[in-house]
Amino acid sequence: MTSYMPFDERAFDLNDCFVLSFIVVAYGFMYILPKRFPLSVTCLLLLFCSTTACMLDNSIGGDIFDLYDIMDGPAYTIMDFVVYFMYAASGYFFIYFYDLFRIRGIGTIGYIAFFSLLSAGFELLCIQVNVFHYKDSYIIYYSFCIYLVSQTGTILFYKFIMDTAKFQKRSS
Repeated sequence: MTSYMPFDERAFDLNDCFVLSFIVVAYGFMYILPKRFPLSVTCLLLLFCSTTACMLDNSIGGDIFDLYDIMDGPAYTIMDFVVYFMYAASGYFFIYFYDLFRIRGIGTIGYIAFFSLLSAGFELLCIQVNVFHYKDSYIIYYSFCIYLVSQTGTILFYKFIMDTAKFQKRSS
């Protein structure tokens, strides 16, 4: 068994084009939009979102549960890794608009529910272009619940790093 991530030998097809196009467009928008966060916060958000997605995908879609595959099959390829850049950008926009619209209190619950529906809808699109392949009894409702939890965690992480940054400024 090899210890490297092979490039999928099959044709470069629709799912690969979709993922790369999404990444180019999403990061293009990130570049164009007015900056809301310091670079350190942006990097932490991107890293947190992609790491959370990776951990969830490798536990739920991995060997133990094996409920779905990413991209072209069960083998982990470079394009499977590239998918996590989509999650990072999506998480960034989730927090960007949360901060932009100054959502607080009970509005946070509605925002998380709305964005979880939006995320599940995007996942349905990803299923149509073969980015995800559900197995056995896995259904989109499970993903919706996972989005509720992961996006709540993302907001808590964002609040933690922003509160830490404020505390460090006061301490200086």
